[in-house]
Amino acid sequence: KEPIFLWRFQIENSSDESISLDKFVLMHVGSSRILDRTLGGGFFLPIRRPFIDHDVGALRLHPTPGDLAFYSTGWQSWTFSGALGADERMPRTHLGPLTAPMAVNAGSRIPHRKGIFTSDMFGVIGDRRNRVGLLVGFLSQREAFGIVDARLDTSNPNLCLWSNGDGMKLVPGGRFNTDWACLQFVDLDHEVPLEPYLDAVARENDAREISSSPTGWCSWYYFFHSVTKDDVLSNMRWAEKRREVIPLEVIQIDDGFQVEVGDWFHSNEGSFPEGMAQLSGQIREAGFKPGLWLAPFIAKPNAQLLREHPEWVLHNCWRLPSITGFTFETFARALDVSHPDFLEYLHGLISKISHEWGYDYLKLDFLYAGALPGVRFDETQTRAQALRKALSVIRQTAGEDVTLLGCGCPLGSGVGIFDAMRIGPDVAPDWSPSFKGIRFPFENEPGFPSLKNAMQAAINRGFLHRRWWVNDPDCLLIRDQNTRLTEAEVQSMATIISLSGGSLFTSDDLPSLSDIRVDWLAKLLPTLPRSARVVDWFDTPYPNLLLLPLSGETGPWYLLAVLNWNVKEDDFTIHLAEVGLPFAEAYHTVDYWRKSYRRIEGDRLDLSSIPGHGVRLLAIRPVGEVPLWLGDTLHISQGLAVRDWQAYEKHLEIVLDLGRCAHGKAWLALPSNPISIIQDSKSIAYQRDSSNVYMCDLAMDVRSRVEIYWET
Repeated sequence: KEPIFLWRFQIENSSDESISLDKFVLMHVGSSRILDRTLGGGFFLPIRRPFIDHDVGALRLHPTPGDLAFYSTGWQSWTFSGALGADERMPRTHLGPLTAPMAVNAGSRIPHRKGIFTSDMFGVIGDRRNRVGLLVGFLSQREAFGIVDARLDTSNPNLCLWSNGDGMKLVPGGRFNTDWACLQFVDLDHEVPLEPYLDAVARENDAREISSSPTGWCSWYYFFHSVTKDDVLSNMRWAEKRREVIPLEVIQIDDGFQVEVGDWFHSNEGSFPEGMAQLSGQIREAGFKPGLWLAPFIAKPNAQLLREHPEWVLHNCWRLPSITGFTFETFARALDVSHPDFLEYLHGLISKISHEWGYDYLKLDFLYAGALPGVRFDETQTRAQALRKALSVIRQTAGEDVTLLGCGCPLGSGVGIFDAMRIGPDVAPDWSPSFKGIRFPFENEPGFPSLKNAMQAAINRGFLHRRWWVNDPDCLLIRDQNTRLTEAEVQSMATIISLSGGSLFTSDDLPSLSDIRVDWLAKLLPTLPRSARVVDWFDTPYPNLLLLPLSGETGPWYLLAVLNWNVKEDDFTIHLAEVGLPFAEAYHTVDYWRKSYRRIEGDRLDLSSIPGHGVRLLAIRPVGEVPLWLGDTLHISQGLAVRDWQAYEKHLEIVLDLGRCAHGKAWLALPSNPISIIQDSKSIAYQRDSSNVYMCDLAMDVRSRVEIYWET
């Protein structure tokens, strides 16, 4: 593995008075005057003074610098992430205090000019032409929130790595260490370009591991705040009856069960009259894991919690509540997570829900509120320290057996705490952002709920999966009613979520699903074993090439997803060697959604008429020895259903097992014309698709045996 370079700062107060810590500049290269002039000066914000008032060194990624770009990872779950070129602007919110507290890490600036970018925890500056880059960042966000600022200029690029002290008080004799800063050289075309850094972060924070990606049902995106106990039980019973086809694990109740946001101990008596403990028992009795949503660091202004504990409200120096953004259709209140009495309350809350009520899957939302700027009870903590301590209380109270999903959480703060992490904005039954059906001025908001924003982030943060946590790309909306999503958009969503390898939750009214959409959902289970490689991750903020190498009893193969982000249908040409496939004279391809086979000569793959916002998902295998399994629609992997493969001179024996009932088509390349194809002692029909390629329909009850005999 590539080496990484580490360093950190330590400051000790040897004076007789307390001092305030503002910022630590751990690295600066290039012109600080240019960098700070363009980063400072937002609306009602003063121009930031330069950290350093003279040019410092130079940055050269290659002897002949090319097309520079910068990858920004974003602050929290809903923040933009992606690679941007020197001729692009940093995506930013245009809604000011309505959304900025959620989107922007306090102390950082969102620049307006082209080629000026910022990132939280880490960023990558790279040369798209020469395919080399440099990662700059921190191994953790336990001590302070770290920022990377960049200015892209081919002749004089600028980088600044700094850590925000938040004005914390360092008492006499006190000592403060920054998180470890790091540098890593990056091969932009490597299969896992950031692997050394990602692994180092995992080790530094004791990242958690769970055996498989969670699957389940969530109430939010169909029932929203109006969810009732009957809605939950109706969907649970549907899933229970169809467990052999769609084996879901979790039944998760989202926002709407509580009397008010902040008053978590009391359920809505009209919607959940018997309370949440009884419902948890019913879910568990049906064979599912009970899940519950809550937002423990935020409360609505009329919550009883705030009337009883006004001292827990985080406020600014004018004693006004810190601005959280427009949430829950109001300006909610952030809670001071440094207050010892609040931490005691937090312990009691998590203990009640997980141990007394019996919910062992907790979705913890709006966690950024614990890291907002304000005057804290404990002035000796940075925002990052206060948030990490509160999150640690949650993990310690919940215990090792409770699955914790973070959402709206500063990413670095959650490593080692959460089993799964939302890595993008909310999905929505709509491609583009809107608010109450109104497009303008919301359609270009990068963190607003929409399928486009959620899937873009799921792709651009895909490399975090199973290194820091299980990625949660948000819920799959598979339905074809009460939605504005087209069939092509739903197929793209299903493909991206599946190829992420992460959590797979449906958020539909399951009893109302059409048969075809039930079939689509079934074929995504079990989840794929790993995440796909994003081939063009550094070339565009909207990558469209996902490649997942797989192997099994039938040998190696590749899943290639080609996405069309455009509104209108489009044609694409892909050179397979350039995206990472081994060279071959010809390739077999099976199109999953079109249910069709095609052989291509050479490595040029022409794909015509991909619908707007649509996808083509292909299983690709080099043409070679026969017999060969080419692909199927039993499962989205197009091959993992095959658990045993025994080829003989005159026949082939196959064992299929997905852990569920399944049906679909399968394509095979055979040495000669088949005499018969027998499944579970019954002869089945088949048809010739092309030269030596045959297609048959298969149906199985969990496990099945197929025998194929051919002419000699």
